[in-house]
Amino acid sequence: MRRRLCRAVALAAVLAAGAMVSSPALSADLYDTPTIYDATPVPDQDVFEGWWLGGTIGGASVSYDSAPVSGSVSSNGVLGGVVGGYSWQSGPYVIGVEGDFLASDISGSRRFNGGLNQVSPSINTMADIRVRAGYAVTPRVLLFGTFGGAWANVDLPITGPGGGIRESTFFGWSAGAGAEMALNPNWSARIDYQFTDFDSETVSYPGGKQTFDPDANSFRGSIIYRF
Repeated sequence: MRRRLCRAVALAAVLAAGAMVSSPALSADLYDTPTIYDATPVPDQDVFEGWWLGGTIGGASVSYDSAPVSGSVSSNGVLGGVVGGYSWQSGPYVIGVEGDFLASDISGSRRFNGGLNQVSPSINTMADIRVRAGYAVTPRVLLFGTFGGAWANVDLPITGPGGGIRESTFFGWSAGAGAEMALNPNWSARIDYQFTDFDSETVSYPGGKQTFDPDANSFRGSIIYRF
């Protein structure tokens, strides 16, 4: 009986081995080299090209040279609004036009005339339109500079003898620099600095004229959507 059992086991082993060798599908499974998946990403192309629109927020400081007020008037605050434009891209080079409209709360004050009077300038809105030129140091990171024109609407109240409530619109030029990073084909994040030199304006009050010549420094962060 033991001999019969051994013969049966040996016969089953021989039949199984033959079936494995004769089966094309099983042989292919045993000897074919597995396919390796190529996960190398396709390089980005012209990700900064096209129309774009975003929201921006930041802080600013403004210094007013003022006469006959002795010394300058400093003010600080926050600003925020919308920014948008269009960019053309050729390889790593990017050029475009952009503009923004900002609501702001940038205020300060200074006493003069022996403390009898106080001037308290406050910027309500700012806007500018600029040319932007940049270089993409990587397919997704753009360094850029900007230059263009700017304006601001400013309240200029003076309290005390001969004072009054006045406002004026200032025009000037703006220059800055920044960086933008594409998060995906549509969204990007950016930071930038802007210096704005406004022209001087002379404002009449019941007690006489005051001349204001403001300069502004602002830092902004923006989230951009590219269409």
